[in-house]
Amino acid sequence: MLRTSFLLLGIGISVLVSAQPDALATLTGGGRQQWSVIGSTPAATPKCTTGDATYAFQAKPAQVVVGSCVNGAWKNSTETVATWTVGGKSGIAFGGARYQVKALPANAPACKGNANCVRLTTVPDGKTDATRTIYLTH
Repeated sequence: MLRTSFLLLGIGISVLVSAQPDALATLTGGGRQQWSVIGSTPAATPKCTTGDATYAFQAKPAQVVVGSCVNGAWKNSTETVATWTVGGKSGIAFGGARYQVKALPANAPACKGNANCVRLTTVPDGKTDATRTIYLTH
């Protein structure tokens, strides 16, 4: 009886874990997707404002092109993306930080009505409990 309970519990946990969407697939759509920080100037615009950022995630090779506004102009850098899983949590890592990825509904306040909306939240690194949250749309 006890052995059966543990078996069912293990099956239930594996179903829950496998039901979670893959973070990289969410961001790439299986190929390549361009995302903007909600409220940023579109990347197609030549001039930008400090704090504007874009992220172009690519599945193969797993990488992200990060566009950031520097002195009113876009500057791009390419980062390798890795996936991670620890203690039942999973996500992606790039630029020296690990992020959990969650798709959000358009009616979430931070999404401001954008239908394709995700939240990237850094995972504490053990040195600090500070987290960073990025809301993206495309």
